[in-house]
Parts: sequence; C-alpha cells; structure tokens
Amino acid sequence: MYLAAIIIGSRKIQSYYRTITYCITNLQSLSAQDMMIKNMSFKVGQTLTIVGVPKSDATNFAVNIGSSEQEIGLHFNARFNAHGDENTVVCNSYLGGKWCEELREGGFPFQLGEEFKINVEFTPEEFLVTLSDGSNIHFPNRAGAEKYQSVEIK
Repeated sequence: MYLAAIIIGSRKIQSYYRTITYCITNLQSLSAQDMMIKNMSFKVGQTLTIVGVPKSDATNFAVNIGSSEQEIGLHFNARFNAHGDENTVVCNSYLGGKWCEELREGGFPFQLGEEFKINVEFTPEEFLVTLSDGSNIHFPNRAGAEKYQSVEIK
C-alpha cells in the first residue's frame, strides 16, 4: 500500500476542530510495508484519518492501533483475497497475547490501485470506523484504554 497521509486530530466540544496534533503527508512514493508509528498519543475524542492506495497486487492491508505489538485495541484488515476471505473487512483485538473474536461488518469500498480514506473516531466505548463509501463499522474498545501509543500499517 502507498500512503498519502496519516492525520490525527481532535474535536473540541464546541463546533470547531483543534489544531492537528500529528500529521504525515506527501508519502505517495513511500511503501507502507510494516510501517510503525510509536510514541504517539491517540486519545479518546480524537479521529485518525488514513488515506492510501493499495498496490495493484495486494491481497490485503491492515491497520493496527494499540499500546504495543502485543496489545492491539483495533486490528482493521481489508482483505481483497486473503485468509479465505474475499472483499471483506475484518476487525479484531489482540489482548493478553491472544486474538479475540473477529467482527465482520460494513461495506468494502476498496479497489486495488485506487485511493481510499478511513476515519477512525476513538470514543470510550468504541472505535467508529467510517469507510470511503460512508459505511460505518462500530468496533468495541475491548481494552478499555483511553489512549493508544502506536499505529502500524502493513
């Protein structure tokens, strides 16, 4: 996958947005093979936006939001043709060294070689994932964390 941008911002209770707190842009030529952003702060009330383009030969891509590689609050896996799934989004958590129950919900707006946008809104109860086609995935905040320190894209 090629990344166009990763943006993490936060919304105040009023009707305006606070300054973007973390931004990586102009990454069109960067391959996101196992890209990990550590020591960041993705907190309740913030929204993570990922814009990217899946490679033309990709079988899947994943976004992991967590405290470490061993504690993943949200594993978002868009599967074009991988692990026995075709054109399916699978979400899960990896907690205490074990995968939890998979959730399959929402549309599949992804096309190989075409730009997509994913918004992940982080609330105390859930991750609200909005896909490019406007469909939503409600995934529980199983770890109950109020902050995550890493985002991995692979």
